[in-house]
Amino acid sequence: MQDLPDAPWIREAEMNGMPPYDDGPEPVCPICGRECETIYMDKDKDVFGCDVCIRTQDIWEWAEEQKGE
Repeated sequence: MQDLPDAPWIREAEMNGMPPYDDGPEPVCPICGRECETIYMDKDKDVFGCDVCIRTQDIWEWAEEQKGE
């Protein structure tokens, strides 16, 4: 089997490391405007919040709170 040399960009990465990548500004939530990791959408793919501005709650706790109101 022949010994195939690495491509030039692979040799460069081995010698110098990976080049810095600038993907632009961090994405932000279209609702609250803060940087986030996850956005939440309804079934029509309309965004209604993110992991920063949406709060989750156990359904049983929520139901119990509704009884008291």
